[in-house]
Amino acid sequence: MAHGASHTFGRGLPGCLREGSFRLLLTGQAISIIGDAISMIALPFAILAMGGSVGQVGLVLAARAVPNAIFLLIGGVWADRLPRRLVMLTSDLIRGVIMVAVFIVLVSDVGSIWVLVVLMAIYGIGEAFFRPALSGIIPQTVSAERLQEAYGLLATTPALGIAVGGAIGGALVALISPAGAIAFDAVSFGASALCLAFMKTKGEPSPWRNRNFRKDLNEGWTAFSSRHWLVVVVIGEVLYALFVMPSIYAVGPAIADEKLNGASSWAAVVSGFGIGFLIGGLTAMKLRPQRPLILAYILCIPFAFFFIAMAIAPPVIVLALAAIIAGSVISISGTLLETTITREVPQELRSRVGSFRTLGSVAMLPVGMLLVGPITGTFSNTGAEILAFVAVLMNAAIVLGTPSVRALRAKYPNEDDAEANDNPLDAIPPVESTV
Repeated sequence: MAHGASHTFGRGLPGCLREGSFRLLLTGQAISIIGDAISMIALPFAILAMGGSVGQVGLVLAARAVPNAIFLLIGGVWADRLPRRLVMLTSDLIRGVIMVAVFIVLVSDVGSIWVLVVLMAIYGIGEAFFRPALSGIIPQTVSAERLQEAYGLLATTPALGIAVGGAIGGALVALISPAGAIAFDAVSFGASALCLAFMKTKGEPSPWRNRNFRKDLNEGWTAFSSRHWLVVVVIGEVLYALFVMPSIYAVGPAIADEKLNGASSWAAVVSGFGIGFLIGGLTAMKLRPQRPLILAYILCIPFAFFFIAMAIAPPVIVLALAAIIAGSVISISGTLLETTITREVPQELRSRVGSFRTLGSVAMLPVGMLLVGPITGTFSNTGAEILAFVAVLMNAAIVLGTPSVRALRAKYPNEDDAEANDNPLDAIPPVESTV
């Protein structure tokens, strides 16, 4: 009786949640994203409270991105060599320690902007190893038939993270201090590491001994550069790094501080993005477009108009509604893109290809952050938001105008095979990775 009830309950869940390793990965990522959302609200306001400028906010964020770009390809190679779970676990622990150090600096009031720059640089190194490993490990935790469903569900974790984390972050900054909010982020890394410690994966990389680093790197470059549609996608993402992300993370808080109600208003906007991510992620789980990249980039067009709303700075409720729409379409677009890349790239190359794919945007992000000061000084905060609007439209135009993008067709495996293998604990019994 009890066993039957458990099985019935499991059948009511999305298929990917019946696979235990994916459940742990999803839980860890959700907790970690909550912490990230809290710190992304707290850190800019901490810098502003120290007497820093918008340009210095961009400098600290750039300090995180520069070593991320430098070490990203190295991280990609090692994530295809070592158990990806081990790489992610180590990265989580390192970044958790760094956030503890940031908390100490802020609460003791003995540090400076430059101390935060150094700490964020070390944080960026740890992140450079985590991101390629994450891009490669997802198919190791879920069956191929449920891959898009898994990506769609993962796309909802920013919803929980940003909605919950945004609300908590705004409240902590307003009621306690930015330092108190940073402490929550440090704890979230510990919780994520705990989930990874209990997670199991299948299809681990071959032993790394006697493998040539340069050869491995060249294989990754060949796999990336031969997929012209992916190269074009990355070119478009460079525009996001230069103009879109800085307009959200650096200029957005400044607009909220000047024209709205400070941290609480910005938290409402960030939470709106989270709600949108939830809507979009749940929607994307069931979509089966024949040309997924075409749909993905058409959906970028409504996202562009969020920046027009930011430039106008309407009442907070209007801006939050615009964020919900923007989050929804970006969540669907991102799910379709990530699923396509995963299906088109062999498992043993995914982390290296993922690192080359990410390198363009990561390398340009510090440049974009450093340009925030000159751009806002020349064109104002409003002008920076208009530039972001233009960049999103240019990205969509470049990708949609590429023949190899339009020619790419989706391949959807038969989900019946996965259903036949379901059991109450796991769809596919994984092989525990060695540490």
